[in-house]
Amino acid sequence: MKIIFLITIICFAISFAGPVSYYGELKVRPTTPFIDGAKIGARVQVRGVSLGWSNTGWESSRFFNETSVNAMVDHWKAEIIRTPMGQNDSSNKARVKTAIEAAIAKDVYVVIDWHSHNAHNETNAAKAFFTEMAQSYGNYDNVIFELYNEPLNAEWADIKAYAEQVIPVIREHSDNLILVGTPYYSQKIQEVIGKKIKDSNLGYVIHFYAASHNVELWQNNMVKAINDTMPLFITEYGTTHADGGCSPEASYNEKDCPVSHYNTHNAARSDAWHAFMDSRKISSVAWNINDKYEGSAFFGTVPILGGGTFEQNIPENWADTTKMTESGKYIFKKLNEYHLTAPWNPTPILPASQPILPTPGTIVEVYSLQGKKVGKDVSNLKNGVYIFLLKENGIVQTKIFRIVK
Repeated sequence: MKIIFLITIICFAISFAGPVSYYGELKVRPTTPFIDGAKIGARVQVRGVSLGWSNTGWESSRFFNETSVNAMVDHWKAEIIRTPMGQNDSSNKARVKTAIEAAIAKDVYVVIDWHSHNAHNETNAAKAFFTEMAQSYGNYDNVIFELYNEPLNAEWADIKAYAEQVIPVIREHSDNLILVGTPYYSQKIQEVIGKKIKDSNLGYVIHFYAASHNVELWQNNMVKAINDTMPLFITEYGTTHADGGCSPEASYNEKDCPVSHYNTHNAARSDAWHAFMDSRKISSVAWNINDKYEGSAFFGTVPILGGGTFEQNIPENWADTTKMTESGKYIFKKLNEYHLTAPWNPTPILPASQPILPTPGTIVEVYSLQGKKVGKDVSNLKNGVYIFLLKENGIVQTKIFRIVK
């Protein structure tokens, strides 16, 4: 009976198309800061990328299409796509819908983001937008609602009052995860502690840019928020300076946005942030899918000899790292590395030079694909595919690993 059961697990696991089919709807575990997958009943951490502004005429708007979303999933291995709704008009909404539907088709999560710095003064427009989005997409496990991108001139009391008006229009149609921005560009999470919004499936947003924001200076406040049972979600981060890595064509003056910030990608600080997020299973979304002479754009425009720059309308090869900024290369590599050990990925590859195996204390048992028990000692496993039964937070789950030496 045990062998038949294990073989059934294998067939079921390898049938998953993507993370949503595996994890199901993302749900906050009651009275905890943990975000679980409804299908597995255990904590989930997903990682992905954000589109840029959807505004008509902006260079980022041309990436709101199926081609871009498919490339981010297929080549960059994104598990989640963020779709920022910029100016509130029909053209922007149409672009956002196209991206949402493409993400749903690829079986990845999608964040529907009201991309505003002033949303608490746009309550009626936001309510109308989220009513339509919840009616159209609220029954899909893929969908996450982000109510407020980066509050600028707003105290937490203002943000909370706004959210408490928008949340009910979503809840009329959907019980999906809702995320709320926090004060000062979604950075001051500490101002929310002890003043949470009452909703059973709600998390709080943090944004960071590694070159400007040192995780060591932030993690105390994040840990305090977690201890106050506040689920955290990084819906936007960059590896550059907080201005996004300004370009020579930037409309800011040199004092506010120096051209030198184009090359401010900081790998060491980005690694430190990822280490913290991984230690707490905090999901994250990197900024942004764009081709622009700007450091945080994944595909930076390439300067032309003799002056000027050349922008790719759509990259011919989405995996061509020679056309990526330093930030783009970093995120492309990081997402592909994470993909190797993603629980929903049927056969993650674990190179012998850098094995990423579960810790011995979490291993219940290991089996071959034929259902033969091979024990808990994984140090001497030969090349092949194995079924790991792992126990975390009292819950046993199945993961399949391919080991290559």
